[in-house]
Amino acid sequence: MMTCIDIFKNINIVVQQNALALSPCCISPSRPAEFIDFENNKYLVELRQKINNGEFPLACSSCKNAEDSGSISRRQGSNAWYKDHNLDNTTVELIRMDYWTGDTCNLACVICDPRNSSVWKQELGLPVELQKSAVNQFWKTLDLSKIQFIHFNGGEPLLSKEHVKFLHAIEHKENVHLNYNTNGTILPSKELLNLWEQFKLVQLDFSIDDIGKRFEYQRYPAKWDQVTDNLQWYIDNAPHNCMFATSTSVGILNHSNIEQLNKWLQKNFHTTRFTDPIEHRQQSTVGTFALKDADKRKSRIIATLDSIDRRRGTNWRATFPELLSYRSFDHSIA
Repeated sequence: MMTCIDIFKNINIVVQQNALALSPCCISPSRPAEFIDFENNKYLVELRQKINNGEFPLACSSCKNAEDSGSISRRQGSNAWYKDHNLDNTTVELIRMDYWTGDTCNLACVICDPRNSSVWKQELGLPVELQKSAVNQFWKTLDLSKIQFIHFNGGEPLLSKEHVKFLHAIEHKENVHLNYNTNGTILPSKELLNLWEQFKLVQLDFSIDDIGKRFEYQRYPAKWDQVTDNLQWYIDNAPHNCMFATSTSVGILNHSNIEQLNKWLQKNFHTTRFTDPIEHRQQSTVGTFALKDADKRKSRIIATLDSIDRRRGTNWRATFPELLSYRSFDHSIA
């Protein structure tokens, strides 16, 4: 029977409209909650019942779609982790968590949106009351006694002072594996480095979608030279218990140049100074810039890129000339 151990042992905690929202993982839709009750939350209980009855919940569509297309899903990856830790059972206990640190970010990546980036909010000129950065403090109500894995995402987690308080509050740090999605533009503070050394393992997944000017367009306003310097800094200075990986979202803007990125990574970001391998992962971009059926969304893609260029003074046609000849993206739009 198909199962997902995350539904029994993981929780995703986010803030929606300044209120708490929960789901079993960070790729599953969240629902509002008045407080965190991991064992008895109605939404989580319903999902557990469906899984136990052999159903594939609608909330788990992302994993089903990934598996149907032959990709490794979040469910499969998480289940493998639980098996490796002898925890592949359906006993309800909080072992892992996805923690959204808030929307504070220094970038407005083209594949992101205002919900996850304070810079996006400012750029779009949202009303001042809507530009206030979200800070997630719901960790203060959690029982962390059995926690073994925490995944931080944002925003940019390394800009979050609140998450540092969270790390201080964890009692048995030596039992806990930390995982970050980070954009590579931020270096950790001395305080954070000292904290990391106390944990079982710290894994940093750097979002690297391209190189050079193409990277800078997609991860605006990051500077490629600064990010490459930072990646080398992490190799040279991160504690021995830090592991690295890169996470590449493959979509219409970068699929033609993935091989160039792969070659750069193999040459420049391949192993840590302790000779541990650096994994290079790829997943499909979702939304406007997804590769699948991109030709059918031609007008929408062009309109979105043109709007971005008008605000930022960028030029997608000059940055991605190969896009002009992709399928129906021909020179008539130049």
